[in-house]
Amino acid sequence: MASLWIINKAGGLVYQADHFAGAQRLTSNEALILAGTLHGIHAITARIDPTPGPKRRGEVAGLQTLEADHFRLSVLLTATGLKFVFISVPWHPNPQAALQRAYEAYADQVMKNPFYTPEMPIRVQGFDEAVEKIVKG
Repeated sequence: MASLWIINKAGGLVYQADHFAGAQRLTSNEALILAGTLHGIHAITARIDPTPGPKRRGEVAGLQTLEADHFRLSVLLTATGLKFVFISVPWHPNPQAALQRAYEAYADQVMKNPFYTPEMPIRVQGFDEAVEKIVKG
């Protein structure tokens, strides 16, 4: 079981799907605050890279994984500045693959939807169904 959040390039939470059975859920206000905080942490950690010299094209900078005793938070930064955040149990076999599948579902279901406005909350049933399969699978 897991959760998927999508944070826009301004730090706003535009999608949240929680699929933790029996777990205490965050309030909507707590989720918005955490999304904004993660956005800021990601931006700061991208700047504190201690390795000198220019970065290779496509090289990821910033927070990628945060592990705790009872959860793992994984981040995928897209080329357009969206952050896909996958919150799972620490023993999840491949959170980066789940993030990649979620991004592909986003490209197929959300970006191809003529009624979706970029940077706005995502309300697309086909995407919800795809995310449910990803986080429950």
